[in-house]
Amino acid sequence: MLLVMQTEIAAGWVGTTMALSLIVIALSFVTIAASMAFAFKKAAEEIHDLSKAMQSLQNDLSPALKAIQTFSNEGERLATLVSAETEEVVNASRAIRVGLREKLVNLEAVYDVLAEEVEETAIDAAVTLRNFRTGASWFGVIRRLLRLGRGR
Repeated sequence: MLLVMQTEIAAGWVGTTMALSLIVIALSFVTIAASMAFAFKKAAEEIHDLSKAMQSLQNDLSPALKAIQTFSNEGERLATLVSAETEEVVNASRAIRVGLREKLVNLEAVYDVLAEEVEETAIDAAVTLRNFRTGASWFGVIRRLLRLGRGR
């Protein structure tokens, strides 16, 4: 019996406590839902403001990005042009070096031939001078002889 009595006493305050706890839980859920709705509304506003800012930024940056792209394309074109010109300068320099080498080889050959000619000319001049002196001495002897023959 004690059990029966305890059950009746317990049943009276449990229902009230359960009802109050359900009200507190329901109010908690309502508060959570309201705060979530408020947070979602704030988030949606922030997302909308962020979207507007992004669109404004995109509108502001679009001309700058186009200018940068144009500048980049112009830079690529200029780099290609400079590369081609540099290659032509290198090829011209190479051709000049080859031509100079050929000219130096030819100049050396001309110098060798000229040196030989100068030596031969010097030898010929020395021989001619010697012959002239030798001939002049014979000429002098003949003249002296002729003078002696006339003077008598």
